[in-house]
Amino acid sequence: MSRRSDFENSLLDRVGRSTTRLTVDDIAVVIGDALKDHRKAILAHVGRLFRLQELNAASSQSDERFKNLHPRLVQPEGEIRSLKKGRAL
Repeated sequence: MSRRSDFENSLLDRVGRSTTRLTVDDIAVVIGDALKDHRKAILAHVGRLFRLQELNAASSQSDERFKNLHPRLVQPEGEIRSLKKGRAL
C-alpha cells in the first residue's frame, strides 16, 4: 500500500478546492439526506421484525387450537363408516 507524499496531498487539496465549490451547508444537506434514508431503512426493518414476531405468536396460538385436529376428525369419520356398515348388513 503506497502512501501519498505531502506534495501529492497538497496538490489534490488545491485541485479539489479549485474544481468544487462545496460549502458546509452542501455537505450538511447530503449527510442529512443520507441519515434520513438510513433511519427510514432501519425503521422499516424493525417494523418487519415486529410483524414477523406477531405472526409467529399468532401461529403458535393457532397451533394449540389445531393440535388435536386430526384425531378429532378421524374419530367421527370412523363412527360414520361403522354406522354405514351397520345399515348395509
